[in-house]
Amino acid sequence: MSQNILLTGNLDMLHSLYDFKATYAKTLSFKCNEYFLLYQTNTKHKNWWEVINERGEMGYIPSNYVETVTVNPSFYLQFLENCLSRLKNGVTSDCNIGDRKDVIQRLKHLKKQIEHHPEICRNSIGSNDDIPPLLFKNSEGRLESVKSTTSTSNSSNISDLRSSNSGMDEEPIKPVQKAFNKSVVQKSIENIHQEIKSELLNDKNKSESNLSVSTSTHSAPAITHQSVYDLVESVRINTQLSHEMSRLAVVTVIQGLHELLPASVFPYLSTILSHSQTSLVDDAHIDQTHDASRLKIIFNELTSCKEDSQQRNWMLHEDEGVIKEYILELISILSNADASISRHVISSDQYHVITTLIDYYQMEVRWSIRQLLLQAFGVLCSLDKTVINIMLNSVLPCELARDMLTNPRNIPKLNYSSLLLTMVFSMGEQMPVTHFDLLGKRFLSFILDNIEYPPDTDLDEQIPDLFLNLIISFNLQFTEESENPILAALEERDVAKTFTEKILLLINREEKKTVS
Repeated sequence: MSQNILLTGNLDMLHSLYDFKATYAKTLSFKCNEYFLLYQTNTKHKNWWEVINERGEMGYIPSNYVETVTVNPSFYLQFLENCLSRLKNGVTSDCNIGDRKDVIQRLKHLKKQIEHHPEICRNSIGSNDDIPPLLFKNSEGRLESVKSTTSTSNSSNISDLRSSNSGMDEEPIKPVQKAFNKSVVQKSIENIHQEIKSELLNDKNKSESNLSVSTSTHSAPAITHQSVYDLVESVRINTQLSHEMSRLAVVTVIQGLHELLPASVFPYLSTILSHSQTSLVDDAHIDQTHDASRLKIIFNELTSCKEDSQQRNWMLHEDEGVIKEYILELISILSNADASISRHVISSDQYHVITTLIDYYQMEVRWSIRQLLLQAFGVLCSLDKTVINIMLNSVLPCELARDMLTNPRNIPKLNYSSLLLTMVFSMGEQMPVTHFDLLGKRFLSFILDNIEYPPDTDLDEQIPDLFLNLIISFNLQFTEESENPILAALEERDVAKTFTEKILLLINREEKKTVS
């Protein structure tokens, strides 16, 4: 870190040209016009340099975001003192690269060398040969950088830092020859931050052609949350993946492109990556999304079906196909769209759409439609716990129990109804007392009977395991043995062999058999 100073007497630092937000472990976030000490460049990734900032934090930064500048000795020393103070007092976060003590030793050694270096002392503040500031105003009042070192010398300085010079103590100290324009009014490096801020504020509406700097800079890419959301949705449409899986695919591709593409595109990739790791749609624009619009239309159509008196008639109507299409689209959106959008729509008007769907299920007689509604209820339970609470306190559990009791050999009805009941009871909340009329001892005896003696139509032997899950989930709401109807139903049984075996198997495997 200090060999180059010993050889040339130069005080070179890294100066940031852009803002950067760290999205990888061991990288540092920084703003434009921050300064760093170069720690090492011989890293595994050539586009990343290990540095120390003024807060004493160490990490990697993209090499194309910074330029090499020569600074005033007092600024350099003040920078070192700030780093040491932060490291010694533990103000900075834990070092994630290297050892803190080793860094403190190196910084102390570097500070000592600078303070006793003849060439640097000769160029210290107050002398006639001060090292010029990084930036200055020309005769036309424009901000320019001092050409104190050419791009070639800057490159050589970085190259010197990458290699260790074993014979540096034998080399004579050579004064650095610098040429400057005599008409330039030189400014102290300590005021450079204020100068930069002032110039940026005054010239922010001017053309970039009015600002001449040693390294050309580029404006940050105008990539918004909406554009990243559109990108994720494009992946979703073309791959049939869910929104979450599409977002993960975009993140994976962007991370891979960091290794493949030149460093010049890092600002764009980093912006996309940053947006994709946060909520892509804000509340102000959530209602304008395609998924939100479609959900509202579907819920309105299903509400119309519920309110249509014809739907309560025994006749089968020609609208069955249309209704099924709506519910299938509803299931698809709820399963694959951004969950925050789905939660926003279903929670509007105090979850009115949930109660509407439950009412529609109660009055609908066609199993093909009821089956799809049960699937939709299952997806809704996974989105929002409030939905589960609403269903538990509605007529839905009683409707499901009635379906199971009246259709003991209909395997699809038993499957869908028991699965949804298991979800509804899985939160461990107590159901209303009125539910015990249908979900009491008779219903539990029916469940236990089918665990021991499943219906002959259960060719895949699914019923015993599904009903066992239902019993375990139903049991969560009871804390007192005397109030537990499951124990009362078991006491009246002569045989519970299969039930006992399955419970013991779960205990031996240390499994929690409740539905997520």
